[in-house]
Amino acid sequence: MDRAKNVEELVKEIADLLSIGERVSYNLNSLEFADLNQMNLDEYDEYLDMEELPEDIEEELQDWQIELVKYLRWALELPNVIDPPRTWEQLEWMADFANEQPTNSRFIRDVQRALDSRHPFSAFKNVMDYYNLLNEWYSYRDECYLDYVREEILT
Repeated sequence: MDRAKNVEELVKEIADLLSIGERVSYNLNSLEFADLNQMNLDEYDEYLDMEELPEDIEEELQDWQIELVKYLRWALELPNVIDPPRTWEQLEWMADFANEQPTNSRFIRDVQRALDSRHPFSAFKNVMDYYNLLNEWYSYRDECYLDYVREEILT
């Protein structure tokens, strides 16, 4: 069970999980939170819907898997769920960050090409790295995730 010490820590923990693509369940009152890894949910789906876990579960699953099933069952009982921001929102963050930078025509062209590419996230990261803006981008992106979580859970 994961529990934050205060609301701001809860926001940060949720933002960190969302930034790696996890869906998160949480309880704002108790400050409990948990990641809902879709691969785990799919793999242990049959055990999550059971009212009681079968007594012979030890024959089917290892101890760590049983603990994971219990964790997922607990996580699914938390009252709220937040999904990672949609792709278009993250692309807007990238465009907003680029628009705040001192620009030249080459930079603008490189950013536009990255955002229009087949793999915009890695292409944008490469452009930011080339222009020595990668650390600034990561800081900006982290703030965007925090703002996203605050807006989703506190409104």
